Amino acid sequence: MSIVISGATGGIGTEVSKLFASKGQDLILLGQSMSSLKALSKSIDKSHNASVNLFCCDISDREEVSSCIKEINEVSENVSLLLNIAGIFTSGPLLEENESVFDECMDVNLRLPYLLSLGLFDSLKKKGGGKIINIGSSSAYSGFKNTVTYCTSKHALLGFSRALHDEWKDYGISVHCISPGSVNTGMSRELSQDKTTYIEAEQFAELIYDVSRYNGNMVIEEVRAVRRIIR
Repeated sequence: MSIVISGATGGIGTEVSKLFASKGQDLILLGQSMSSLKALSKSIDKSHNASVNLFCCDISDREEVSSCIKEINEVSENVSLLLNIAGIFTSGPLLEENESVFDECMDVNLRLPYLLSLGLFDSLKKKGGGKIINIGSSSAYSGFKNTVTYCTSKHALLGFSRALHDEWKDYGISVHCISPGSVNTGMSRELSQDKTTYIEAEQFAELIYDVSRYNGNMVIEEVRAVRRIIR
């Protein structure tokens, strides 16, 4: 059984990849840069006997995405978990935003999870109990000025997760959305917030791992993880 992780070389993806590898899970890691993927693979402790397969998957190249999904299905016929972690953050007044920013944000934050979910459907349903975990954002439940496009993409991902869970549960596939507040990664460091309140990526990775372990009659469809702000 394999675990597919998109955005594996990002701050959250790196910690999640290392954690699942430490549990002996076979990994299929996706990222935009093969050199970054190879560096991540080298940093993973091989003593846990977890196999690691690497694939470049740039959403701006649809043929590459299609080829990537085909190769993943060839490498592993039994994907037990798809972790859609890849994401980008966009900010600035909407009136000053180029339409290409909107397109890129929607492609990475929404279209890629959509394509990977569809492309790995047969493998996820093969033995029942397959899971998809989408990493959303606290912005999926709110709206903030100067982040209109980003908030829109995360609202859409939350809706996608809710609807897909209802549609694919009959196939034995559960879909979950975990929405954190600001996590201490490179993507969030440009925000004008108190950095000491940020969620640590290692701790958030543990939450993702815990959610992935639930089986049986209890299903956690959504999780919100907020920053602890002491006033």
